[in-house]
Amino acid sequence: MTMTTSRAKDDRAGDPTRFAEPRGPQRESRRPLEVLGAVAALALLLVGLPVALVLLSGPPPVPTSIPSLTNAARQLSMNDLLTVLVAVVWLAWLWFVVCVGVEVVAARRGGLARTLPLAGPLQHLARVLIGVLLLSGIVAGPAQAATATADHVSPSTRVVLADSSLQQASVVTGAAEASALPGAATEADREHSPLVGKKVYVVKPPHKGYHDNLWDIAERHLGDGRRYQEIYHLNKDREQPDGGQVELARLIHPGWELVMPEDAVGVDRVAAPAPAPVEAPPVPMDTPAPADDGAGAGGAEGGADGAGETASVFSDSVRSYGGIGLLAAGVLGALALQRRRQRGTRPSDDARAVEAELRVSASTDRVHRLDHALRDLTATCRTEGAVPPPVYAAFVDDESVELLMAPAQPRPLKGWEAVDDGARWRSTADPRTGAPGESSPYPGLVGLGVDGEGRDVLIDLEAAGGVVSLVGDVVTAEQVAAALALQAATAPWAEAVRVSISDLPEEIATIVEGRVRVTDLAEEIGQVEQFYAGRTDDVLTGRMRRRGLFSHLVVAGRVPDASIAERLGALVGGGRRTLSIVVVGEHRDARWQLHVDANGTLSAPQLGLTVEANRVTAAQVSAVAALFDATRVADRPDDGRRVRVDSPEVGHDDAAWATAQRRIGVLGRLAVQGTNQIAADRRPLAEEMVVHLALHRDGVHPTVLAAALWPRGVTADVRDSAVERARAWLGTDVDGSHLLQETADGRLRLSDSVVCDWDCARTLFLRSRTASTEREEVELLRRGLQMVRGEAFSGTPQGRYGWVAEDDLPREIARVVVDAADRLTTLLGDDDPSGASDAAAAGLRAWPTEQRLWRALVRARHAMNGVAGVMQTVEAMVARMDGVALEPETEALLDELMPTGPGDALAGAN
Repeated sequence: MTMTTSRAKDDRAGDPTRFAEPRGPQRESRRPLEVLGAVAALALLLVGLPVALVLLSGPPPVPTSIPSLTNAARQLSMNDLLTVLVAVVWLAWLWFVVCVGVEVVAARRGGLARTLPLAGPLQHLARVLIGVLLLSGIVAGPAQAATATADHVSPSTRVVLADSSLQQASVVTGAAEASALPGAATEADREHSPLVGKKVYVVKPPHKGYHDNLWDIAERHLGDGRRYQEIYHLNKDREQPDGGQVELARLIHPGWELVMPEDAVGVDRVAAPAPAPVEAPPVPMDTPAPADDGAGAGGAEGGADGAGETASVFSDSVRSYGGIGLLAAGVLGALALQRRRQRGTRPSDDARAVEAELRVSASTDRVHRLDHALRDLTATCRTEGAVPPPVYAAFVDDESVELLMAPAQPRPLKGWEAVDDGARWRSTADPRTGAPGESSPYPGLVGLGVDGEGRDVLIDLEAAGGVVSLVGDVVTAEQVAAALALQAATAPWAEAVRVSISDLPEEIATIVEGRVRVTDLAEEIGQVEQFYAGRTDDVLTGRMRRRGLFSHLVVAGRVPDASIAERLGALVGGGRRTLSIVVVGEHRDARWQLHVDANGTLSAPQLGLTVEANRVTAAQVSAVAALFDATRVADRPDDGRRVRVDSPEVGHDDAAWATAQRRIGVLGRLAVQGTNQIAADRRPLAEEMVVHLALHRDGVHPTVLAAALWPRGVTADVRDSAVERARAWLGTDVDGSHLLQETADGRLRLSDSVVCDWDCARTLFLRSRTASTEREEVELLRRGLQMVRGEAFSGTPQGRYGWVAEDDLPREIARVVVDAADRLTTLLGDDDPSGASDAAAAGLRAWPTEQRLWRALVRARHAMNGVAGVMQTVEAMVARMDGVALEPETEALLDELMPTGPGDALAGAN
């Protein structure tokens, strides 16, 4: 396909096709009245104001002596008040002069002046006036010097973009004109530009006093202004077209090309221009032309293969999960559920690094918002006797959920707001309130990617009413198909979906056992035809009548042969079905066609959607599968009997915890206590920094700390500023020394007077192992378990604490606490059932599904309250187990203690 556009050069600032032609920098002229106004205003303020003050009140009132106590105590006269007011005006004028001087120096250097104290409005006024003069050329900055020679720019350019398979992309300009441009790049130079394949933002020229800046660019295209440091990190060592470089606290200049992070939205990716066709040399009349042996075609194919190989190697990085927040959150949720069933062994280093990256990338809050909104919708439909609306897509952001439907439904149900005459329903309900017992009416919702507004976009595959085909770049389409299958197997609202995959990474099936199976499409289709033959029930109505109605998704990584393709089309033709089929490649009967290019931009023309696609590579699937595999390996005691406890660097115990002024709690909900005040938006980072240092008491180099807290990168000045804020927040010790200290070798560490509950618990557990008497051991174990408030690191904010997974701390803490609780229940036994009950309950706070401790708790409660105590414990166990099946030992114990059987109390556990 070919697209032709004709536009002025000034309008192409954000278009990567600018690299297809030489381009000189431009300057923006100011209107004469604006310039004259700025000059007049500066003259009046700098010269006119002091002259007027001298004429009206004389020279500045400079005090010549210190007033006596008698004069200071007397009542002020009107002359005194006027003198004070005149002095204030003189001081304000003097401070404005300083602001003007600072802004002039900064403008000439090409930087942005630092904010002066007590000079907010004055400095802003000075900056605006100097900015007008700077852009007019009266005050010359480095940008003017760099652009002074660019005085012949073609007024307009007609750009022809074409598919490389049809024709060469070219720029239609006069040859003489192009060759005259200074610094014109050759075709080879453009092909080998370091920007090819990257997302690039072009800095816009100033407009009405507004200058483009890194913070606003990050806010527009990355969703968070604080991510400006990522843009800086990617560009700080790159030379810009005018020879300058990006520096913090300095202006960025129009025309500069900024490489953006891969998850940037609304920024085009730079593509290399198609190579110019090589013309054959003139053939002499007496020499026959050589036969066409296909060498040209072969060369072209070879080049394509080479490019594909490079892209494949790049996309196989297992640490590039950015932009797939919903998928990452679903995978982590499934992993947490699997670990509740079986804690497993320590994952490999690579697997833990992958989990850390998933934690940073996961949009957990959005997943909860969507899941709760869908379950609430089901509950509302049941209450009002309504059928769920015909949804085909959904948008999710940090504030709301929008359901897109056809036909429009102008009368929304309770809790929803109709938008666009009912074409969309919006909910802003609190995701913490929901109907957990309900199911989702749309289990076929899968995330496509993120749109230009930063919203996650999902489509309901059941609503397609036919085959959905993924076309475009084959490699990228396969990665998108793998992402769809993986999300359907892990999303909480898709619990009713069963997935069959063909010609995709088989390890997807090992991630969530029982939800995904690898199949041959030719064998699968026969079973599917038999199951769905004659079924014409309305899906949405059926879900209201029957709970647990399953949905089946078939995802094929390549186009099936013609006969199977025809049978697939016949299976799902018509309206909404519980069967959905996605194939990679063209399908003649496809109801929806999703087109994805090599850069990951996916469009769904029938639905009017364009996104940066979610996709996962085979290497990423393998890395995630390794995490799940580790949970299926039995966790054994380190020495065959007990779990090893590492000795803490600081030997604090519960007595130190009780008296400490600064306390850090990780054995439950995260808590940093006893600190000074800090801005609410600064606290999460400061808290994470302090917690990290509390768990690495031997000290952490600032570079290592930055890698943990800013896994996507950060500049040294931003890191150092954050350290200083955390130091001020944590405060000082009784002797006045900082609690956040720096060692002689440059490491950051906490003072020993800062106490962490994990250190206290380990100290007590280690002492118990060397206790001289059983009574002493019991007391030390009891004191250590009293430090446990809940599951370790509860309440971590979204996108933070990825390093916790890399250090394997949650699993390690749970192992140690469960081991201590199990030991204490064994020591107490039948002699102290109340103490054994408390010990088991403490261990279950750290790991709610540890059935050894549930069995100990059942025995203790039976000794205390008989069958009634067992029944109460079983009910609590079912609620806490979250659907985890009971172990045979647990069932046998319940049968022994309850001759009539536990009955309905166990119904939810199996």
